[in-house]
Amino acid sequence: MNQTNNLIIPFVACAPGADMLAQAGARLDEINKQPMLHTLWLDVRQKPRVSFVMGYGHDVVFLKYYVAEKYIAALHKRTNEPVFKDSCVGFFIRFGHDLNYYNLEFNCAGTVLGQYGCGKAGRQFIDRRRLELIDTQTSIAFNGENGLFEWEITIAIPAEVFQFHYIDSFAGMTCSLNFSKCGDALPERHYLAWNKIHALAPDFHRPEYFGKGIFVRSEILVGV
Repeated sequence: MNQTNNLIIPFVACAPGADMLAQAGARLDEINKQPMLHTLWLDVRQKPRVSFVMGYGHDVVFLKYYVAEKYIAALHKRTNEPVFKDSCVGFFIRFGHDLNYYNLEFNCAGTVLGQYGCGKAGRQFIDRRRLELIDTQTSIAFNGENGLFEWEITIAIPAEVFQFHYIDSFAGMTCSLNFSKCGDALPERHYLAWNKIHALAPDFHRPEYFGKGIFVRSEILVGV
């Protein structure tokens, strides 16, 4: 039996408008962070430190990642380019009992790749116009004391991005999900995940190792 993390996804109250993402980011900062503890497939001399928080609004998913790593890159600038070669964080989600799932991957500049399907092979790209509805806010700084680049990315994913589902509201929905960090073309390649994946070769596309998530109908109190 697979031992997986599970996630309660709280409602995040934000007023709609130009500063919604900044509001969401500040609110997510108050919620307990989920660490990515599993380093997979390769021995890494200096493992990146990665954690994340997930919340939702009525018709939007909010994510925030917190990363500290030795090397960074953001060479890919166009939607659906292979951002997994850069400093990249990933989000894998399957709604209800669907056999298919979405993967959304972001480099540290906010460029996104989005796909849908039932496994690693034969995935379908999400429509570029829908992916361009995603709003991101990033910050990058170099910490001279520890020699690491420290970066954060806040992400707002409207329900329309999940183009193969009609989602009027996320409240009460259930899902399966996992989160990842990679950098396939960085000087020190690495693969981290929230839920451990038992596979011989690098492959985040393993829904049998996704954890369970539920979009709860009320806000989670700070510190809970």
